[in-house]
Amino acid sequence: MQCRFVHHRLCNALGALFAIFIAAVLCACQGNDLARGDEALRIGDYDRAVANFSKVLDAEPANRDARYGLAIAYYAIAEDRERLKESTLEFWERAVREFKILSVVDSSEKSKPMYSTSLFYLARAMLAENAQAKVIPLLDQSIQLDPENYFSYNLKALILAGLGDVDGAKTIYAYIVTKEPKFASAYVNLGNLYWNAHDYESAWDIWSMGREALPQDAVLAKWTRIAEDSLKAMVYSGKL
Repeated sequence: MQCRFVHHRLCNALGALFAIFIAAVLCACQGNDLARGDEALRIGDYDRAVANFSKVLDAEPANRDARYGLAIAYYAIAEDRERLKESTLEFWERAVREFKILSVVDSSEKSKPMYSTSLFYLARAMLAENAQAKVIPLLDQSIQLDPENYFSYNLKALILAGLGDVDGAKTIYAYIVTKEPKFASAYVNLGNLYWNAHDYESAWDIWSMGREALPQDAVLAKWTRIAEDSLKAMVYSGKL
């Protein structure tokens, strides 16, 4: 009887030790996969980074570092495809999905700016595939995550103007240049709204303001010059 008891205790102890050993091996493997993912990310081997971070997440879905690494890897792949003029929609969708999950497992806010930027690029990629895509909710979410993401504001204003909400677009552009005086696109786009409405003086005012803030910007220089020439012609012809 005592022998059976000792044998039972010994088996339990060995079982516990085996479980600890297996757990340690798994942790070591996950640690190695995480390290390999980080190294692959560092050298630009993004497909291998995805593979290694995914292995960690298969075993531990709430692993913050692996989730962040996977999001960054998809972000980098999408950027590479942007440079090659290839379709990016699939990879921005994946990056956004990973950042969304990361926001659940990580209470810090360090990933919010990149999550916001990913949403902007996803919206832009969706519009590239379908000009009628409903992306304003994505842009609103992007702005909520990062109120200083003026690219999302700018794209939202472009969409609103295209939908006929010119006043709404003007309000957004004015907000952008107030908060970020060196955001060239907002000056260009706001001036275009006035120009298209034949309010050439206001267009010139806006483009001139942008030119003062960004004297090296070729686009603002071009449109300011065009507006000046048009205003001069109107003065000479007696229309102004």
